[in-house]
Amino acid sequence: MRIRFPRHRLTVLDILAASRSVPAFPLHRQFHLASVEIARKESAARIGWTAIFIKSFATLCTEVPAIRDLFVRFPFRHLYRHPHSVASVSVHRLDDQGEERLIWGQLRNPESMSLADIQRELARMATAPLKDVYKDGLILERFPVLLRRIAWWWVMRFSGRKRAKHVGTFSISSLGGQGCLNAHHPVVTSASLAMGPMLEDGRMDVVMLCDHRAMDGMLGARALARLEEILTSTIVSELRNEP
Repeated sequence: MRIRFPRHRLTVLDILAASRSVPAFPLHRQFHLASVEIARKESAARIGWTAIFIKSFATLCTEVPAIRDLFVRFPFRHLYRHPHSVASVSVHRLDDQGEERLIWGQLRNPESMSLADIQRELARMATAPLKDVYKDGLILERFPVLLRRIAWWWVMRFSGRKRAKHVGTFSISSLGGQGCLNAHHPVVTSASLAMGPMLEDGRMDVVMLCDHRAMDGMLGARALARLEEILTSTIVSELRNEP
């Protein structure tokens, strides 16, 4: 039996096609986050791990701006550095007809947001009407495949500013809450994080996929080490001070 391909899966196909132009390599590090988990559970506000990693990685990008560099191919090869981070988050949710689907939302300048504000924005992406949180994506899904692919081809190669605005400077795609680590998801940003489940001893597997055109392994390894430090210091402090 043939089933018509769902329109809401078209963006997935576009992202898969665009990701082929990004020569990404994975870096894996096991984080020790028992102190973060304790602070998270004791916090009066309910803060999820996605919000925590968005804030901590954006903070890292202010310390190490090179991590948010984007490779641009035309009109000549160069790196574009956006003035602030733009986090792209994959959200699995129900659409307005009650069907399950994926959307991709952006948080601009998350380093300046509180954890509570980031969590509220993530909740809005998951529950608000699609037209309010995914307007551009819904419009693009109505275009013929050729026009969609041209739009992605242009934004991935010609304009670092528009790529940062519409695609993001880094992304997060996590299935840790489902007990999985999606370590090889498609990448259309310079860096993308995936987190596994929290283990009983406080360890968590974290993978960062890096665009090798913009980042080498040494920079990525140092970034992951610093990210763990930010989580266990700055983030723990903010969690303990959340009202």
